[in-house]
Amino acid sequence: MNLRKSLKNDYGLGLSLIFGFVGTGFLCFLIFIKKDISIQKILSLSPLEAIKTLDFIYLAIFAIMLISGFVCFAKRMMYIKSFENEYKIVEGTVVDIHYIKDRCGLDVLFQLNERVCKKHFSLFNNDQTKYVHMDSDVSLLVKENDPKKVLILDLYFD
Repeated sequence: MNLRKSLKNDYGLGLSLIFGFVGTGFLCFLIFIKKDISIQKILSLSPLEAIKTLDFIYLAIFAIMLISGFVCFAKRMMYIKSFENEYKIVEGTVVDIHYIKDRCGLDVLFQLNERVCKKHFSLFNNDQTKYVHMDSDVSLLVKENDPKKVLILDLYFD
């Protein structure tokens, strides 16, 4: 697996990482730079009183952003890394492609075990994903036991 390629191309992976860093940035801003939020003050209150304070609500929101962003990042990384051990390389054909700002939606049709399958990919719109056009052929990594688990070989691996 090539981490740089994966981060550059996979929309879910990149978005979860951005989400985690935004949460981290806001927490650092609130705690260290703004200094209006006093953790000592929150800890001195009873739990019911602390939950009602605006300081606690801000800290909770950004802590949840940080945790959920990095948990989603870790889960997506484990999903991509799981293709290193068990996969089958299959050729697929791009049947639909659409662009929305910085994103690229890609539908690929492929055949596995005499079944025709279709998979949608959400990717970043960049120089690597622009080589993919309608009716172009792409190499896919498919898990043999689950044809719904598919990655585009060139966008995630060397």
